Amino acid sequence: MNNILLDSTVCFNKEGTFKLELDKDTTINIESDNVKLYLVTKNNIRVDFNIFNSATIYNITTENITINANIYNNAKLDFYLMTITDKKITNEVNVYHQNKETISNVICHGISYLKGDLKLSVNGYIKKGMIDSICNQSSRIINLDKGKSLIKPNLFIDEFDSIANHSAYTGPFDEKLLFYLETKGISKKEAFNLLLNGFMKLVELPKDYESILDSILNKIQGR
Repeated sequence: MNNILLDSTVCFNKEGTFKLELDKDTTINIESDNVKLYLVTKNNIRVDFNIFNSATIYNITTENITINANIYNNAKLDFYLMTITDKKITNEVNVYHQNKETISNVICHGISYLKGDLKLSVNGYIKKGMIDSICNQSSRIINLDKGKSLIKPNLFIDEFDSIANHSAYTGPFDEKLLFYLETKGISKKEAFNLLLNGFMKLVELPKDYESILDSILNKIQGR
């Protein structure tokens, strides 16, 4: 993982895979197509994205965070927010479709463990005139131990010629899935770890980035 001290504004103007740690409020402009950005956000920060070409962004956090994503130029944004907490935090994701024919797919997964209290506020905006835009949200929080959770999925759609969908789930892992894995000779602990990893690793991750996620997940697996 690259430890980079970032200026307040960062621009990606060539395609590629990039891995960053952020510990302060930052604006990120994505101007090239085929950018894959893997983030670890620390402290309580705000990240503003200006998406001018299609991009995939995967963010790991254990803290409060506010994400504002502006999508321009018929771009497509695939955004993954992975949160793991044993304390009281709030994550907010705001997606603004600023041009016609823009697409956003926002997936937020959270794990609340011990006495964790996780709140997700996920908001999608398609203003009038942004025809043929698509705004999708899928948010899930798995509660472990005494963890609490709340999801607020909101769609603010002022354009009839658009598509908007959202789904939300809070609760434990499905006991039927755990039971099924156990019937295949997998121990309950191993079954839990398989579900946990599958829940948080929705896409293929760079090895050095995946190791950061693994170190956080180990705290849950070893609790």
